[in-house]
Amino acid sequence: MSTTTSPAGTRKDPIADLALQIYVGMASRIYGDAAGKEGTVLQPRELAQLSFRLAEAFHAEDRAANPVTIAAAAAAKAAVKFDAADLDLGSLHHRR
Repeated sequence: MSTTTSPAGTRKDPIADLALQIYVGMASRIYGDAAGKEGTVLQPRELAQLSFRLAEAFHAEDRAANPVTIAAAAAAKAAVKFDAADLDLGSLHHRR
């Protein structure tokens, strides 16, 4: 998972950003409509935990099923230059 750096230099977590968006959207629906409905309403802490689980599930599925994400991962993997001559296997045979 990659994190980006904001102009201020702090690291941004894409899962935390998505979880915040999910939390705000769900909170406005749940707590905004709660006055007119009787039933079980999630506590804010439970809603936050659910938001993070949903964000993590979304990012996991996005990496597995999104063709753009799959192509970007394949391009990044192909960009890594690997040559067997770069390996120093002689150090494996030396006793310490």
